[in-house]
Amino acid sequence: MPRLTPITKREQVSGDALIAFDAIIESRGSINGPQSMQMYAPGVARWSTALNDALRFDAVLSDHDTELAIITAAREMDCEYVWASHAVAALKAGVRQEAIDIVANDKSLDGLTKEEAVIVRYGREVMGAHKLSREAFDAALSQFGEATTIVLGALMGYYLMISCTLIATDMRPAEGTPVLPKRR
Repeated sequence: MPRLTPITKREQVSGDALIAFDAIIESRGSINGPQSMQMYAPGVARWSTALNDALRFDAVLSDHDTELAIITAAREMDCEYVWASHAVAALKAGVRQEAIDIVANDKSLDGLTKEEAVIVRYGREVMGAHKLSREAFDAALSQFGEATTIVLGALMGYYLMISCTLIATDMRPAEGTPVLPKRR
């Protein structure tokens, strides 16, 4: 049970929160788990949803690369909720099961394609080591160019923020969704 009651219905909000609620509904059609917690801070909910839309749906990164970046962030934060939501989305976006397993189990990059390894290494270094080697940065720059390399980092950072909210509020994934393995 989450630590706060999820805000998913319009009747639960009033005043300025209605503006945020309606903007999210217009964008998504419903309030999802992270947004249901962010609605306690309506401005955060509204603008983080707008940021998410810009990062995910302005088609700068392919769906494949977007979902691989998101599951990498979920793994680095050990965020079960984001993992459960995006492991399935990653498969639908064409991410290979082997790549998902490598990310899930924090295994060597050796089983990844060169392109996949660039994304996962970038995430592991930035989020795990809190620094990025010149080699990893240059590989991302070569693969994506300047603007998309910035989007890659911002997308991962967005999911760090979402993970902080979900972990703090103890939001759990639905039963029957993919389980993020415990770290060894």
